[in-house]
Amino acid sequence: MMNTTQENSELNYLKSLKQKTIKIFGPPGTGKTYTLIERVLKGHLRNGVQPQQIAFLSFTNKAVNTARERALEAFPHFSSDDFYRFNTLHKYCRRFFDEEVFDPKDCMIDYALENSIVKSSDTRLSDDDFTYKDWSLQVYSKARNLRVNPTEAYKSESYKRDNIDVFLRKIQTYESYKAHGKQKPFIDFDDMIQRAVKEVTFPSLEILILDEAQDCTPLQWDVIYKMSKNVRRIYLAGDDDQGIYKWNGADSRYFTEYFPGRKVRLRKTRRFGEAIHHFSQIIRRGIEGSIEKDYLPSNQKGYVKSYQQFSKIPFNEEKGTWFILGRINTTVNELRMLAKDAGLYFKDNHGNKCFDEKQWKAIKAWTKINNDKKLNKLEAQNLYRYIRELTEADYRTEKFWSAEPDFKEYGFEELKQWCGLDLDDKAKKKPWYWILRRNFKPGQTRNFIRLLRRYGQKELDVEPKIIIDTIHSVKGDEADHVVMYSKTNYPSNFKTKNKSDKTDERKVWYTGATRAKKSLHLLRTDYKYSYPIGSDYLIYVQEKQNDK
Repeated sequence: MMNTTQENSELNYLKSLKQKTIKIFGPPGTGKTYTLIERVLKGHLRNGVQPQQIAFLSFTNKAVNTARERALEAFPHFSSDDFYRFNTLHKYCRRFFDEEVFDPKDCMIDYALENSIVKSSDTRLSDDDFTYKDWSLQVYSKARNLRVNPTEAYKSESYKRDNIDVFLRKIQTYESYKAHGKQKPFIDFDDMIQRAVKEVTFPSLEILILDEAQDCTPLQWDVIYKMSKNVRRIYLAGDDDQGIYKWNGADSRYFTEYFPGRKVRLRKTRRFGEAIHHFSQIIRRGIEGSIEKDYLPSNQKGYVKSYQQFSKIPFNEEKGTWFILGRINTTVNELRMLAKDAGLYFKDNHGNKCFDEKQWKAIKAWTKINNDKKLNKLEAQNLYRYIRELTEADYRTEKFWSAEPDFKEYGFEELKQWCGLDLDDKAKKKPWYWILRRNFKPGQTRNFIRLLRRYGQKELDVEPKIIIDTIHSVKGDEADHVVMYSKTNYPSNFKTKNKSDKTDERKVWYTGATRAKKSLHLLRTDYKYSYPIGSDYLIYVQEKQNDK
């Protein structure tokens, strides 16, 4: 219990906090991040504030790196090292601890196997996103971020995949693994935040900037509050309607209500025109507790259209960048298969292309020699390694290449000898993929040939203009055209009476729809678990007709 003196001291600090904090509210595309970088950050740098005295925090490395790069472009006399306080919140807290970080992507699989959480045959073991696949550990992480007892968090979950005894056993085993795994203790990402709140004395700073503030959990807000006591000026930017991380404990009310500050509202989006603005507002109407936002669309044209077949979406007709978005990973995988069948050249938001890079390098090399051109050393190695991998043959060891000069070039005859391309002259005249297709799966061969015929080799050398991923993955980004797939693979929250769950889902779809700059394409499905895009679209069409 605080005494009267403590209460008065806290009240006085909250008043001072309001005076030194500016909260920037802005709907999608209104320039929140632009304002933070171009006006706030650069403005203070021009006025003599040193970058070492500025903390720029966001939730993605991409956002942090963008801020650092733009600052360096404008102020080239600084170095990248001067901006060492530009970090994700977790990384910023990590700087204060010596223990090795327990990265679930590196360690979780061993832990899961050792404790029978998954079987060795489980397909999830090959999933790069294995981080917290186990339901109980997801709930445990959420409890820590909400600052509540794990049992309380467990009871609040409407759908329980483990019983309470299994839930508590997994937590105990998990904590034991961190304490004793690999002969030394680890800390995980939640530990970094928890310990920072309890143990760290944060340095005095001139400026604290926090982007995407609506995505902070109560535990993370404890860090921000503690940092604020040693900061002269604070800037927070966010949009409560894009708060899509409630599943991990994020609570946008800390940004909108609880953390004091003066409010600045951005009133015009630069991203999309009236059509997409209108449709996104229909989605937003169902977001309970949303702060009213009276903002204007851009002047550019655009449109919204609904489809029931993927093949009808005009990928060839509409030039520019594309997002093809699913709600969860399983529906994204479906979208990737549809895109392959349609012969689309795409990648995910991590840069992974729709074909294997090893295959592509081998194909490019084979195409070149099939056109009677020589390969450089690197190209010859790429072809050699892939063919060797496919056939498990022992043509030459890797040591052979180290003895070869870098300037040497290799024609077809040399490769016949050194790489095992032992083809007769008649075979050499066959299509470029002949030597490789014998080891391709039929679908791989078909898709590769289709891509090359459609785009050509030069086009496939550049980055794809189509990204297929989850809505969460592209948050903060934008594309000329966006496809949203309504299907999910779990009981839809729209089938329940829980208004909170419905609100959370609408925030996700609102975030997805507002990534679009020029056109929004709604891929509908009659699958039993779906977001009601169809009904929202009918409302949109009806309101457009009434406006005429």
